[in-house]
Parts: sequence; structure tokens; C-alpha cells
Amino acid sequence: MEQKFINVLVLAFVFLIIGSVLLGSIATNIGERTDKTNIYDETFDLNALGCVNATGGGMVNFTADADCNITMANAPSGWKTTDCPLTSVTVLNTTAGTYAALSEGTDYDLFATTGIIHMLNTLDNDGGTFNTTYVNYIHCEDDYLNSSWGRSILGTVPGFFALALLGVSLWLFYTVFKQVGIIKQ
Repeated sequence: MEQKFINVLVLAFVFLIIGSVLLGSIATNIGERTDKTNIYDETFDLNALGCVNATGGGMVNFTADADCNITMANAPSGWKTTDCPLTSVTVLNTTAGTYAALSEGTDYDLFATTGIIHMLNTLDNDGGTFNTTYVNYIHCEDDYLNSSWGRSILGTVPGFFALALLGVSLWLFYTVFKQVGIIKQ
């Protein structure tokens, strides 16, 4: 009869240990599905993109028909164009190693649903061949859960899993302690 109690105790500990390990993995996977991704310093060389006219004094879009569009690597497509456009977009420009924060509407136009930044001809964008632009933004991965209530419900899963784990472990320990006589009724 004692062998049965030992088996149940071992089962309770194994269940508790395996459940604890799985809890971290579940929480990590849920976080990946419910959190947006930050992108820092995505780099674009305006000269290499053909945006800078060296003969025009290093000006961006020097001619009236010039088109200098930067497309983000993680540009929204499909469902993300309406449900999850780019957010928190900041554009920085370096001219000969000096950083300058650019202003939307003045230095560039942002099209968040398509992930395109249209650079405008301003003094902050003029830099000849040393014109590098850095873009920071937040975007959704392909497996992002775009439903806010779904993200809320999914966020409760690790807590309920932990409660179930605790409940089953306590039940197994209680069963053994009761049958051994440690807990009396």
C-alpha cells in the first residue's frame, strides 16, 4: 500500500515540475501573439535609392517629378493595412554624422497603412552623398492577434493554467496525506 502513496507523490511532483516548465513556454508564446514588435534604426541610404541629386547641391527630390519613397521592411499587407498600420513612426536623418529628427508633413509624408515614407526636399534632408535615414516604428507580426478581446482572453490563459496546475497538485498531495493519516477527518 505504501508503494501506491509513493507513486502518487512522485506523480504530483513530476506534474508540478513539468507544469512549471510549460507555464513559461505558454506565457512566452502568448506574448509573441499579443505584443507588437518594435523596430529600431531601419537604415536607408537616400543617395543609393536615387533620392539625392548631387548636381542639385545634394537636395532630395530636386526636380519636380522626382519621387523618393522609402518602403519599410515590415510594411503592412493584407489584414494589417486596416487592422494594424505602422505606429510610433520616427524618422531621423544623418548628414555627415549629425542626427536630426525629421518632422512629418514638413520633411516627409507618412503612409502608415502601406509602410511608405515619402521624403520631401528640406534643409534637414539635404546632405549630398552622406545622407542616411533611420526609421523607428512599431508593427504587427503575421501571427499577431488583432482582436483586442482575443488578446485579453489569451492573456488569462497562463493564470488559469497555473491555477489548474496548483489545484491538481494540491488534490494529489491531499489524497496521499489523507490516506496516510497526516490529515484526519
